[in-house]
Order: sequence, then structure tokens, then C-alpha cells
Amino acid sequence: MEIKIYAPVDCEVKSLSECSDETFSKKLLGDGLLIIPKKNKFYSPFLEAKTIMIFETKHAYGFDIEGINVLIHCGLDTVKLGGKPFKTNLEIDKKIRLGDEIFEVDLKMVNAEKISTETPIVFDQPIEILNSVKGNFKQGDLICTIKVLEEQIVKADPNKMTNKDFEDFFNAENKYQKEARILNELVGGPKNYRDVYNCMTRLRFLVKDKEIVNEEKIRTLSLVKSTIWQGDELQVVIGQDVYKLKDEVIAQNEFANSVVASQTNENNEKQSRGAQFIRMFASIMVKTIPVLVGCAIVQAIVGILVQINVMPDIVITAQASGNQVLLKDAAIGWIILFIMAKTTTVFGTIAIAISTAQYFKFDVIIAASIALILSTPLMFLDGGSGGMGHEWIVIDFGDLNTGNPVLDGISKVKIAAMTNKMFVVIGATIAAKYLNDWIKTWIPISLELMFRPFLLVMVIVPTSFFILLPVWNVIETLAGTLMYWIGQAPLGIGVGFYIGIWQVAVIFGIHMGLIIVGILDSIQRGGAGIFMIMGISVWAQVGALVGVILVTQNSKLKKDAIHMLPAGCLGITEPILYGISLPKKRPLIAGCIAAFFAGAYCNAVGVTARAGTGFGIFEFIGFFSSPTMGGTAELSNISNGLLYISGAAIALALGTVFSLLIYIERPNEKSSISKSANALLKFIKVKDNLTDEEIQILKSQIKEMKAVVNKDTVKQIKKIEKQIQKVVSVDSKIETLTENEYKHEQQIYKKGKKAISKNDLQTSKKLVNEFNSLSYKAKIDKLKIERDELKAKIDFKTLDKIIEPKQKEIDNLLSQISKQYNLKEEIVEIKNNYWNDLNSLKIAYDFENPKNINISLKQLTKSLKKNKKAVKTI
Repeated sequence: MEIKIYAPVDCEVKSLSECSDETFSKKLLGDGLLIIPKKNKFYSPFLEAKTIMIFETKHAYGFDIEGINVLIHCGLDTVKLGGKPFKTNLEIDKKIRLGDEIFEVDLKMVNAEKISTETPIVFDQPIEILNSVKGNFKQGDLICTIKVLEEQIVKADPNKMTNKDFEDFFNAENKYQKEARILNELVGGPKNYRDVYNCMTRLRFLVKDKEIVNEEKIRTLSLVKSTIWQGDELQVVIGQDVYKLKDEVIAQNEFANSVVASQTNENNEKQSRGAQFIRMFASIMVKTIPVLVGCAIVQAIVGILVQINVMPDIVITAQASGNQVLLKDAAIGWIILFIMAKTTTVFGTIAIAISTAQYFKFDVIIAASIALILSTPLMFLDGGSGGMGHEWIVIDFGDLNTGNPVLDGISKVKIAAMTNKMFVVIGATIAAKYLNDWIKTWIPISLELMFRPFLLVMVIVPTSFFILLPVWNVIETLAGTLMYWIGQAPLGIGVGFYIGIWQVAVIFGIHMGLIIVGILDSIQRGGAGIFMIMGISVWAQVGALVGVILVTQNSKLKKDAIHMLPAGCLGITEPILYGISLPKKRPLIAGCIAAFFAGAYCNAVGVTARAGTGFGIFEFIGFFSSPTMGGTAELSNISNGLLYISGAAIALALGTVFSLLIYIERPNEKSSISKSANALLKFIKVKDNLTDEEIQILKSQIKEMKAVVNKDTVKQIKKIEKQIQKVVSVDSKIETLTENEYKHEQQIYKKGKKAISKNDLQTSKKLVNEFNSLSYKAKIDKLKIERDELKAKIDFKTLDKIIEPKQKEIDNLLSQISKQYNLKEEIVEIKNNYWNDLNSLKIAYDFENPKNINISLKQLTKSLKKNKKAVKTI
């Protein structure tokens, strides 16, 4: 790696060994060079760096250049001056570029105190100074090029390696092991969480003490897309390879032991009942999804085989009709396939009870036994009208005719096997856990073994059948009634809205609440729900991503988007959402609108969700199956599947079109300033109750502010943006090569481990030689040099000359408005907002960090309106 050093100030350059302070001359803090400044203002001597240290007396500054730390120490013993001669506007983590002012020093004051102004610039890693030059330089002149000397890695000689050497070589820590180790530390270690598990894309920690969790650093990990808090559950968004990271976390922790040791220190953080319920439900269900999905695929295959008349339509009812065949009369092979498809749907509550018991630290055998009784095959009889078990009406209040068939069923109190009553089984398991804890406090040890399980069964089972089940049936019926009315909305707009907001719910980790609504609807409709078609929203977001790929000029963004497509087609949208749609906003909006229209279409043509066979392309299979809980549907299996696929195609197409129409690479400076000015106008109008005359005066001030940035300014900035895009293109190539290098190394490690396990030394030697011959590094280094040359050509000075006067003009206007309308409390954040608007180019391409805005003017305006309404009502 090479780093070009430019003169930070008019100065004389000397060898570091000439420094009068032995700490620097003997290079105890690292090698570098020495400058004697001739002027007061210092500017960045680096093409690009990040500020990582500012000494409290402002005489010393630390910078990071791609992992290399550099110290600029202005003067010797200047620490004694307590910072008096120094001024700086630098902040920690602030990115600087060549020519940016970094600090100012009063050299006369330093000299008056008879303190040396010698300024060492030193590196924390071994370096070689190429084309070393001494003498006088003007600020901005190239002084020299620094070559960072990388540690010489001695290539392994396979001919001298023993079996143990080969084993160590091929067991090098991979990225999942490394990230798991770091992530575990940042979460606070195994003692700071009660459980860790994963869903399809998120690693979930049930955290005890949030204060210990370093969320900011977690987000910087290469595998992490984002983090979300749901109560005391930390959701770390990873992607489809989340299970690999979870396995490594558990393996490194010896997690089973650490959980047992830490159960005594539970987190008592208060949460709303709703939040607690949703978190609990998510934790329970996520562990059962793989087996339920696996068996649902079998169910979909059975549905297809029946439709094409390859397999008989097997039924359990007392009599078969038409093409149906009774279970007892079918061939044994078909029977086995049938029960593989049907059993988890009918008796899946047992798996849910086990997962609930694990969540609440209850005896899984007792929980499974109670669930088995509650869903017993002995109550199945002829299978009932829906093939989910027989029902007994214990109380009949007569027939209702409300026009809502779901609500009509509320007049009959029914008892049945709880084959599809997962919420009752969850409730029964929780009740059993607390009853079990209470029994333990008083039952004699000699009687506990037999009578504790006896008491649990005798209390929980009747309570579940005669209290929990009827109560839940009422709740289920009322929820189903609401869903029925929503489903009856014209043109399918009710379902369209549900599907449209799905991905927004995913972003905030609250989609489990929508899933519960969908499950209730599906149960009421006998496994043919109208809401559980949320896969449509996946294809809408994939379409929005395709639109970005087609329109973007940012090669890195395009590359990242293309890499996200396979995950999207498998139903995993988190990488898309957190990587592109949410940061860019407009693709997210495009996808949500497309999902609304496609969801409405599916509902209008009668599509229903049936067997859940996975996500993305695998989901299609389930729509060709029959309703899973014995319900009926208007569409045949084939029609239902084909129409759902057409809905997905519509979502994909509309997502692409809407994204193409509304996507912008970044908001240009003119439109951003205009938007902020309008927000300021609305805020002041609401805040001060202005008269018409005052409003007109304010509008003229706002108009003047909007005119600060014109179309010519935007064109000039666009030219500089094209220079930046060339750098981004090279960065994208570097990233691709780095990824390919990692994949190649991992393939070699994998083959090597296999060879070692078979004691195949010949193959092991070949693989070590292959590893030694990898040539990615030379290509990457060459591209880095090209990238640095392109960076040096970016005309940031012209950009600053364009932006700085505009910034001053707007700041002056804002200061006037602030005095006129008393905006003392808000002015800092308002100015920060405008600063972000003007510097959107640097921010968009990560050359500058945005200034912090705690609350937007839009939010403040809403809050003011709400408060004023509240005052009026008092």
C-alpha cells in the first residue's frame, strides 16, 4: 500500500532522525518525516483519511488511512501551552480530504514560549519513504510517497509440513468464526443474554443489560446489515447465511453451559403486553418453521399429484365421494406420502408446545404430552367436515344470519381436538409451567414423581378444553369477522394495503404482528387465507431493485444490487431493504406501491394462501395445493397457483417500472434546499400563528433562500460527481477481487480439511501450493494505485468553492430568520439540515459524514400541531 504525502503547510521538510526530541528521532512512535511550519494554518496532507484522535490540548491529531494510523504532532512540548495557540473544527470520525483545513496554530506564541515548532508526521506501521525529498515546499506540494511495508508472510513449504502443520493450516479462522467472536464480545458475552437463535435472516439475542451492548460497533461488522431492538431482544440482520454465524456463536461459547449458569440473572425490563406477546410468539414459532415448511412442500407436491391424476385424492371422512379414496382403501405408498404431508398440519401443535416449553424453561416431555392429549387422534373420529377433527357443540344459542358467515358461528360453543389451535396450546403450556412451579413449592418429594404430572394433566387439560378453547374461539371469530370485512373491500384494496405495508413492517421488526393476523384469517378460512400472500411484497421489492440496477450510474451500487438478487428470489429481502431500499427511500416506496396493486389484484381474482412451502420461488409450489385445514376455495389448485404467479409477475414488473420512474441517485442540492425551505416555512407558520402579511414576508425570505442554489450550480456539481463515480467503479472491482480471494481461500481450506481427514498428504500438498500461488493481491494493489490516482483528480477544491459561499449565504439568511422568529432552540439543527443538503454529494459517496439531526422540522411541526389541538380541547 502506498500513501502520498502533500505539504500540509508552507514548510521545510527534514528527516525524522533530525528531530530534537529522541522519542521521534529514534522512531519510538514509528517512522515518518519532520516538517518545520512557516505559516499558521495546517491542511490535510492525505488524499483521504478519518480523524480518530484529537488530543485535548489540540496539538496532536491521529488519522486513519485504510487501517494505517498516522500521528501529526505540532511542536515539541506544546502540551505545556494547554491548547492556547491551537484552533480546530475537526471532530472524531470526521473524514478529511486533501486540502481540508485541519487546525491552526499561533506560531508566534509558540516561539515566544521558546518551544520548538518541529512537527513530526509518523506512522504506526513499518514504512519505506520513496522518492524522499528534503527542502522547502509550498502547501499542497507533493512531498513524497510512503510505502507501507506489510509483514512478510513466509509461504508454507508443503514438502516440510507434518500432519499437524497441515491440520493447523486448513483450520484457519474463517470470516464467520471471526465475526462470531467479535459479535459475541460486542453483545457483552454469553453472560449478557439468555438465549440466541436465528430466523431466516436475523440473529436474535435475548439481552439482559442493553447498556453493555455496543450497537454502534456491531453495525460496522462486515456481515451485519442492520440492528433492531424489540424490547430486550436484539435482532442483528445478517441475511440468508445467518445460521452459519449463529452456529459459530454457539460453538465458541459452549452456549448450553453458559445459559444454565446465567439463568439466575433475568432481565426485568418493562415492556408492553403486546410487545412481550409478539416477541414470545416470534421466538416460539421461529424454531418450528423449518419442519413445518419442509412438510408443507410435501403437501404441495401431493396437491399437484392429485390434480394431474397421478395420486388418488385420499380422505379420512366416513365416506368418499367422486374421485376420493378412503385412507384405508389407498395403496400403502400413497398412504405414507399422504401422512407425511398431513401430519404436521394436523398435529403441529405438539412441536409448538415443545418450543414454548423451551422458551419458558419448562419440561418439554410434559409439554409435549399435554399437547398430544389436546390434539389427540382419538377425538379425530371421521375427521369432521374439514378433515381437521370432529367437533362437539356443547352450547347452542341458535342460528345467526348477520351476512358475515364468520360471525354467524359465534352462537355455537364447540369443543374439538386442538389440531389448529396453536394459541390455546401455547397458553396451556404456559399455564402448565406456572402451575408446575407452584406445585413444586408444597408437594412432598416422595410424591412428586407421580403426582406432579398427574395434577398437571388433570388441571390443564380440562381447563384448556372447557375454558381456554371457548374463549379463544370467540377471539378468533371476532378477528376473523374483521378480516372478512377487510377482505370484502372493493377491488381488493384491503388486502392490497396489508401486502403494501408488509416490507415496512419487516424493516422495523414488527411483521410478526401481521403474521398473527394472517394466521387467524387462514384458520378461519380452513387453510385458504387471503392475507398470507405476503410473498407478493417480496417480488415487488425485487422489482424495485431491478429498477435500481437498470438506472443507477453508481457501479458499486449496481454490483451490490446484482448480488442481492438471488437472496431476493429466495424470499429474503433484508439485504435489499437495509442495503438499498431504505437508505435510498424511493425504491422502498416503489416496492410498497407495487405490492399494494399486486396484492389487490390477487385478492380480486380470488387467490388464497394454502400450504406454506417456503419463501421466494419455493413459495409458488404451495399455491398449487389444496386448502391445508379442510377449507374450500373458489379457485382450483392449478388456477390458484397460476394466478398467484401472475400476481408475483405484476409485482415484479410494477416494482421495476415505479423504481425506474421515481429513483434518483441522490437528491440534488437545489431540490433538497427547496424541500428544507418549505419545511421551515410550515414550521414557522404553525409556531407563530402568522398573519397573512407576515406570511408573505416570510415567503419572500424563503424564496430568496431557494434561489441560492440554481441549475448551473447543480450542473457544476454533477461534473464532479462523474469524477467520483470513476473512483467508485474501481472500488467495486477491488471489492469483487477481495470477495473472490476469500471464496477461493475457503474452497482450499474446505478441500484441505477433507484431505487431512482421509490422511491424504498428496492432495494436501497440492492444495497448499495452490494457496501459495494465489495472485489476487498484486491485482488488488494495482487497482488501489489506480483508485488513488483517480481520487487525486477529483476536483474537491472547486466543489468547496461552489459550496462554501452558498453555505455562508444560507447561514446568513437563517440567522436573520432566527432573530426575527425566535428560533434559538432550533437554529443549530436547522443549519445542520441545510449543511447536509448542500453537501449531499460528499455524503452520498461517503466522503463526508452527515451532521446530526435529532428531530426534523417536519416532526417538530407535527408535534406543535398536536399540542395546539390538545390545548384547544382543554
